[in-house]
Amino acid sequence: MCKCLICNGETKTLVDKQIKVTYSVCDNCGFIYKDIDYHVNLEEELKMYSFHNNSFESTGYVDIFVDLIKDYITPLNIMGKVLEFGSGPGPVLKELLIKEGYHVFDYDLFFNDNKEYLNHKYELITSTEVVEHFNNPLKEFATLSNLLEQGGYLVIMTRLRTMNTVEFLDWWYRRDITHISFYTLESLKVICNKFDLKIIKTNNTNIIIFQKI
Repeated sequence: MCKCLICNGETKTLVDKQIKVTYSVCDNCGFIYKDIDYHVNLEEELKMYSFHNNSFESTGYVDIFVDLIKDYITPLNIMGKVLEFGSGPGPVLKELLIKEGYHVFDYDLFFNDNKEYLNHKYELITSTEVVEHFNNPLKEFATLSNLLEQGGYLVIMTRLRTMNTVEFLDWWYRRDITHISFYTLESLKVICNKFDLKIIKTNNTNIIIFQKI
């Protein structure tokens, strides 16, 4: 039995017979982590991304970001630098933000591994469908928090675990072999307490806005 990567609480093993993997489940904060023996390597992860149609040619994909900007980012009244963290092969959100007049940097482990982004502080960091891939969540959230200006915002998009473990074993989101970290709202609040963040808005489904305090 291992400790929870988020809160250091005790975990129990959850066996997924359908896709033949196991997870560590924290009863304290609710975080679920796919056991490391079932993580894919970077080559396999990159191969999976080649099947995604994450470009301006996918109108549904673009509409998700148009709505994200309109409903969640524009109301923040951002005037400073923006970082799109995990921007993907076609940085759609970055380009949409630039069209809206934002000064945007981007970083992606596979498609834009340029560490120059670490030399700046940001008023806004966006990270959409990224944090579920973190194999060391606290390290990654620490980096993101450190890159934020005081009062700055972190906007993430990831599916929150809102179901019990029985329902989790039927959840479509767990089927992506690159998804290894599954957060509850409670586990994100633990992260807030560790890195001087607070949650100021969430739709309780897949969008969470943090502010650096």
